[in-house]
Amino acid sequence: MKSREKLRFVAVPMEVANDARTTLRDRFGHRLSLVLEHGPCRVCLRISREAEDFILLSYQPLPDTGPYAEIGPIFIHARHCSPYEGTTFPEDFAPRRLVLRAYGHDGRIVDASVAEAGTAQHEAARFLSKPAVAEVHVRHESYNCYDFKIVRAE
Repeated sequence: MKSREKLRFVAVPMEVANDARTTLRDRFGHRLSLVLEHGPCRVCLRISREAEDFILLSYQPLPDTGPYAEIGPIFIHARHCSPYEGTTFPEDFAPRRLVLRAYGHDGRIVDASVAEAGTAQHEAARFLSKPAVAEVHVRHESYNCYDFKIVRAE
């Protein structure tokens, strides 16, 4: 991948969000509830500046059941929001220091780094320039919660 090639930024699937909003259960059977929070929604990839109604649920970003198929907490807006679909780094996340994990086609970690504020897109492109890398997961620097993934644009 050349640096001028595009990336695609992938939020949590709407199906996961809609199921959680409708049933108030996540895919692992956990009973969910509304919480008043400020923070990142993993669907629209916006970070609220004021407290909003969110649902806290467990999410597994890798569909595999291997050793890297972690399950962790994420927030989504309690009400419908439009999923982020873009080829530019989500604006609210760009000024953050972020953890990047590069995963191979077999679901194993190939590489990882902590990207300084404003450098995550470049670092993700560097990872994705390697044929062995299938996707890059973006995570919160301190809490290490999953934010979204980056893949090659087709």
